[in-house]
Amino acid sequence: DERVTFEQWGPMKERVAPKQLPLMHVGDKLFGQSAALMRYAAKISKFEGRPLYPTEDALLALQVDEFVDYASEMFASFGASFKIQDQAEKEAFRAKSVAEGGDIHKWLSYVDSLLGKSKSGFAVGDHLTLADLATFCWFQPLKAGFFDGIPTTCLDGFKNIEAHKQKIANIPTVKAYYSEAKMPLYKTYQ
Repeated sequence: DERVTFEQWGPMKERVAPKQLPLMHVGDKLFGQSAALMRYAAKISKFEGRPLYPTEDALLALQVDEFVDYASEMFASFGASFKIQDQAEKEAFRAKSVAEGGDIHKWLSYVDSLLGKSKSGFAVGDHLTLADLATFCWFQPLKAGFFDGIPTTCLDGFKNIEAHKQKIANIPTVKAYYSEAKMPLYKTYQ
């Protein structure tokens, strides 16, 4: 894991074909696209002896992809706010998105209902998968105060998302990683 600063990225950008981050070296090849990299890493990784991405069970893989893609679509709807130049307009757009009836609120409600159906507390099945990590990592920044216009209370009321967050945050390796709080944003993962 190599973190690249803004200053480092400028000169580096000209040397890499996709001209965007993240990137992953596998052997002597360089790959891009965060969703593809995430799935690849999950396919070759295990937690407590079990795969993070179910390559042997197509239906379970479909359920994992469903969670990952819901989170991705939620953030795609949010992404439009980055193009808004006027600060007040940007903040209003974001606040409306997370308010009841807004696009992000609808996605959060749906994911919260899916998590509420889990008997294990995990997003899919009875062990940690990529669905858990994606849900954990993509939803927490919403309440970090990181995005102008999104109140830090925006996940309040989504009890299943919060219970899931606590379950994942208390996995010893996850807890150890985020306890170092390398960035202020990481505090929301604790």
